[in-house]
Amino acid sequence: MKIEKIDFFQPLLIVVAIIAFLAMGYIGSFNYRFEDPLKPEVILTILFSCIIFLAGAIAIKYKINVEKTKELDFLSERLLLALVIIALVLQTLNMVLLGGIPLFNSVLKSSATTNIWRIAYPLFLIMINLLLAKHYDKKYLFLVVVGALIFGLNGYRTSVIGILGSSFITLYYLKKISRRFAVIFIGIMIIGLLGVGYIASQSIANQHWTLNPVELIFYRAAFTLEVFERIIPLGGTTHGHILSMIFSSGSPRTFIGQYVLHYNVCLTSTLFGPVYLDFGMIGLTIQMLFMGAFLQLVHKLKKGIGVAIYSVILTHTLIWIETGPTDIMIWFLYLLGLILIIINFNHIKLNKN
Repeated sequence: MKIEKIDFFQPLLIVVAIIAFLAMGYIGSFNYRFEDPLKPEVILTILFSCIIFLAGAIAIKYKINVEKTKELDFLSERLLLALVIIALVLQTLNMVLLGGIPLFNSVLKSSATTNIWRIAYPLFLIMINLLLAKHYDKKYLFLVVVGALIFGLNGYRTSVIGILGSSFITLYYLKKISRRFAVIFIGIMIIGLLGVGYIASQSIANQHWTLNPVELIFYRAAFTLEVFERIIPLGGTTHGHILSMIFSSGSPRTFIGQYVLHYNVCLTSTLFGPVYLDFGMIGLTIQMLFMGAFLQLVHKLKKGIGVAIYSVILTHTLIWIETGPTDIMIWFLYLLGLILIIINFNHIKLNKN
């Protein structure tokens, strides 16, 4: 098979990324913090999750056909551009109201995800990808970089990954990426991620890090997987409490820190941690089956606006591999995928072969 015909961003990428994250965490558990490597139970549970994800994706891939996709003509270039600029203005206003730059101040960072940010970030993320998908112009790449910089000042790597990653995937499916552009864009993304993660870690009060930016990534993977390791014996004991917190008030990650490690700290617990803590192996199986099937179906709708929506959902599912699906704002992106499916429902057919 020629490399040009390989779809590098099909849902299978989730499994590849999970295994890569697991490998990084396993290496990190030896080198930077932990006395013992990850337990076999952790590795087997994650591999089982990958198999279930693949089962859902494969079922949709071979059983569902999409004849065509519907476009939304009211999404004009002027409207989308205006919404992108509004999102950038809102995030700038957010930092002005905070009184500083959260990236350089851990106190500000802890309160940086305000209601303004919760509007500005998904608005920019969705609209910049729709703008690229429907009205591509090279000049809009400048807005992608500006957005990554402004939202990166919040101190969270996920914003940088979300913006740069989804834009890259959108451009990939639009066939606007040359080899040279890909190298430059990926280079900018890597440098941005390393920079934001390292600077943010150095600004945390009462913590003194000696790891370099690359070592810090392996350490974070190891620590996050250790949190999941400690969740496994507690599987199903929170009885849906984390899920209810996602769709109401409270901080699911802080609750996990208190419940699992008995510290008042905000923790990432992998894609598998929250659902396993709430519902055990049954819940994990349902989640991974759903994600595999859902991503594969949205992947089949990746034309026009579907390209933008799939790119955003795939990117944030990749982010969830570390952070976990504990933010209602990101579940809103899955809701966009559901709306895309509903809009195109009449064009989705069951393959009888």
